[in-house]
Amino acid sequence: MKVQSSTQFDFNAYIHSKQRVVQPSLVTGTIPELSHNTDTVEISSASRQLASSDIVNQSATYFGTVQINESLERLLKDQSSEVKEAVYGIIQSNFITDLTGEEDRAALLELGLTQAKYIADNHLKGDQAAEFMNTIRQIGAISTTRTVDPDTKLIQYATPPQRPVGAPDDYIDLNYMMQKFEPQTSGKLQDAIANGGDWNSILQSFAKKVSTNQDWLKAYREDEAKSVGNLPAQNRFEKASTTSLTSFVNEIKDIITHTGLANTKLLTDNIEAFMRKLQ
Repeated sequence: MKVQSSTQFDFNAYIHSKQRVVQPSLVTGTIPELSHNTDTVEISSASRQLASSDIVNQSATYFGTVQINESLERLLKDQSSEVKEAVYGIIQSNFITDLTGEEDRAALLELGLTQAKYIADNHLKGDQAAEFMNTIRQIGAISTTRTVDPDTKLIQYATPPQRPVGAPDDYIDLNYMMQKFEPQTSGKLQDAIANGGDWNSILQSFAKKVSTNQDWLKAYREDEAKSVGNLPAQNRFEKASTTSLTSFVNEIKDIITHTGLANTKLLTDNIEAFMRKLQ
């Protein structure tokens, strides 16, 4: 699976870059001091009988926007590894997925939002719980902007303009502006950055153009104020009790049974994986 958000190189970070780091190369061969005989690994009978349901995969950490990433890191800083894994598991398994079926994607999104509510109700308090759910909803909404390039099969998600933590109110995300108003210039800049070209002159020229184009600035502020994507109006799982993990999972499974969805196994496996992460 190839997944890409609308954000590519961070142009603002490159303003302060002085030199590209030389990439290391991989050299193959042998070391005379070693025998290089084929190694073997002994696996015990108990290990051979390990059920697939006992395996918990590590989830990738999500980097949607600077603000989303900062919010998640701050809110989860003092949480257990189990809670962190459950949260990033929701993002990876319920929101940013490679599934193509719209029914499956919609059901997983609803289930992921409900799982996030369980986390908020049981592991966060007050303002932190509210911010957590707001951040999760942003990610869920971004997931609904998914598009697939018919030629490259590259999956893309739209993201709102980004504001670095601590940036002034008049900050402009040049990355977003360039992709929105001059995508061809964005392509030239990306190529110059990747190949060691004169990206600085391209960036500076575009920055000057932005500063004098009031229509662009107005449209940018409007985009900055609106939310990206749309969450479902109704959630089939939202009434599940969050008083305990056992009751939560059992009620979710009962709802799955009566939803009439074709792929109930997908949802059952998902809620069971969520439970394993928190146990």
